[in-house]
Amino acid sequence: MFCISINHKSADVEIRKKLAFPIDTQIRLMKEICQLKSAEQCVVLCTCNRTEIYFSGASEGLADIQRLICKYGSIGSEELTPCIMQFSSDSAARHLFRVACGIDSMVIGEDEILGQTKAAYMRAKECGTAAYEMNMTFQSAIACAKKIKTHTELSRTSVSIATLAANEAAKFGDKVNVLLIGATGKTGAAVLKNLMSHKNVRTVFTLRNHAVPCGIAENSRARVVMYSERYSYTDRADCVITATSSPHYTITLQGLRESIKTPRDRLFIDLAVPPDIDGEIMEIDGVRLIGIDYFTNLAKENNAMKLSSVEAANDIISAELETLKKELAFHDFLPYLDRVREAAAEKTIDDLLYKLKASLSAEELSAVLEVLKKYGENK
Repeated sequence: MFCISINHKSADVEIRKKLAFPIDTQIRLMKEICQLKSAEQCVVLCTCNRTEIYFSGASEGLADIQRLICKYGSIGSEELTPCIMQFSSDSAARHLFRVACGIDSMVIGEDEILGQTKAAYMRAKECGTAAYEMNMTFQSAIACAKKIKTHTELSRTSVSIATLAANEAAKFGDKVNVLLIGATGKTGAAVLKNLMSHKNVRTVFTLRNHAVPCGIAENSRARVVMYSERYSYTDRADCVITATSSPHYTITLQGLRESIKTPRDRLFIDLAVPPDIDGEIMEIDGVRLIGIDYFTNLAKENNAMKLSSVEAANDIISAELETLKKELAFHDFLPYLDRVREAAAEKTIDDLLYKLKASLSAEELSAVLEVLKKYGENK
């Protein structure tokens, strides 16, 4: 198995937003990858902080798939190549396990990535681009992540991007009016729930339809308006948070200039990739704009507190990877089982032992002999 990763460690937000493929594009990309001679199975994982392609096949697939990423992202190879991280075999599987449990996230231990990993795998399975090896590897990674969340403190003190954004808004004043654009998406819904936990925050949130996020009801501190009315609420807002999947700006410089009547300090938080907010709005007096990358420094402080749990998580990952490798190795051996059984019937145990002695390393032979010793003792 191989992995090509472009993530928050290797690429800035400008590169990442070009590779933040919508779901229909991810599906087309997976199908095209599996048409390559160098790739047999693949899963595409896209989040605001990473675009990763896991595939099984030949090493030539690394170059083939990079060319496809350039094509789908409309990006030159000279711009993409320095941002790519590559993993193969055990290191690719270990990277996936670390991603799924949140160790590799900008905010260590954040919870959203597990659901995103599971959704990416299910999408590949539905498209027919994931077979036995990918099925076993992703299912093991997801199960391992759940085990880590249960048996370590890694996620119990989790501070996600949604939490950090809500905290930033709540710090803006004693009474804060927030306009949240895009409350129906995963990130937007998480931000809304976090905003509701701050008693000094009053929130107006936009919807493209009337489906209010689960667990949220309109009340004195939360009110819903239609997306088309968003500019009508920017003047009274102290903070505007955007978290949509729109390919276009949801807040533009011209639209904001026309809607703001009262000059004062305002905070704009853009959690979308590609960005929701036109960066030129900072030309307006009193406007401060922060995006995903701003939260890197905030995340570092949170991550420092979780480092003690990372070691325990890595121990669990190592044990689960060992189990996965055994399962995959045994699966590869199954087609030969009948022939081995027939050959064993014609040979003595001595023949087999001397054959093993000739072909295995000292460490491998010692391991096999130790198993046979225990087998003899338990007879």
